[in-house]
Amino acid sequence: MEFMNDFINKVIQGNCLEVMKQMPDKCVDLVLTDPPYNLNRKYDGTIDDNRDDYKQWCELWFEEIKRIGKVIVVSVGLKNVPMWFEIEPPLWQYCWFKNNNMGSGSKYTNIGIWEPFLIYGNPKRIGTDGAYIPVVPQPEAEEHDCPKPLKLFAKIIHSFTQENDTILDPFLGSGTTAVAAKQLGRKYIGIEISPRYVEIANQRLRQDVLI
Repeated sequence: MEFMNDFINKVIQGNCLEVMKQMPDKCVDLVLTDPPYNLNRKYDGTIDDNRDDYKQWCELWFEEIKRIGKVIVVSVGLKNVPMWFEIEPPLWQYCWFKNNNMGSGSKYTNIGIWEPFLIYGNPKRIGTDGAYIPVVPQPEAEEHDCPKPLKLFAKIIHSFTQENDTILDPFLGSGTTAVAAKQLGRKYIGIEISPRYVEIANQRLRQDVLI
């Protein structure tokens, strides 16, 4: 499989481990992704993210994204931060502050108003290590259980990359990473196991969804 023709600016339906193994070392400038958090949630109504081998599974795909990515920014979920420090301590953390969120937090609080992104690799110096982005309705991604805001991913991509850089999301979901990358003049590679989410992502990429 020729890399430039078969990966760049494509949404690939498949298992990300199998797809990433076909990619050359350090072929993407940024891996930005929001993987399942092991919260017993069903994505697309059928894909259950509850795994007994969750840590081992994360280690497998993390090794692949480290191999092919120069910089990694990954949303891991608050409850999984200690596990990720065991897998590999991050270089730094990036905070998404969502002060209008009314969802559940932890057993100690009723409102989860921030989420961590872990940073690995060798990123360029950025202005701030966080973003104030409110939770807003996203009609174009409403079929996904928990899409991240387009403005949030656009801010991260803008902070960590330059124009024409290549962005990979191995857990693309409804396509937010790819849409943000396209609108910012970056190349994208999306991998998603759900055929329905692949369809939604491609539909969003065909539209002019404004950041």
